[in-house]
Amino acid sequence: MEGYSQEDWQRHYDEDDLGWDLGQVAPPFVSLLESNTIFPCKTLVPGCGRGHEVIFLAENGFDVTAVDYSIGAVNHLNSAVSERQLNTRVLNLDFFELDSTHNGLYDLLIEQTFFCAISPSQRSLYVETVARALKKGGMIAGLFYHTGQEGGPPFNTTREDIIEHFSGSFEIRELAQAENSAEQRKDKEWLAILVKK
Repeated sequence: MEGYSQEDWQRHYDEDDLGWDLGQVAPPFVSLLESNTIFPCKTLVPGCGRGHEVIFLAENGFDVTAVDYSIGAVNHLNSAVSERQLNTRVLNLDFFELDSTHNGLYDLLIEQTFFCAISPSQRSLYVETVARALKKGGMIAGLFYHTGQEGGPPFNTTREDIIEHFSGSFEIRELAQAENSAEQRKDKEWLAILVKK
């Protein structure tokens, strides 16, 4: 099972075929902020797409670095960021190639439809890259997509997949079905709070 190439993702932006884009910040992240589970800090958002979470967090005082390797996503987010005069870095690169200047830099990583977008063969590398970028005690606040379908992207992510991939480097503080997912993802999202050991 292979994921999409950079060209495949770019074609989606060129054709405005963004079926995964909710058009808003995913509601569970709003709840995490309101409950003080997450609070303003140095935050990384990989595979940020059009960046609804990025904008929401930046507007609430988070110091956000967003990463996407599709120039369509990056251009869209850059114009939204400059329009709102937000102090946010938007990097056009492959998340797995973050250089060592990012090591141990972040307090928080927001996972939103990136883990399910990459090939399952890259999941171990995802965990390594995330663990490298986070400080000790840093947190992943993630929504993992349980499609219940074969193939992808999006590739199905089960509760067992999350435990299997993350429990080596992370303490699983919370892992439950998200309660207030957007309508099109109702009962299909795992909300995970994972803390780097």
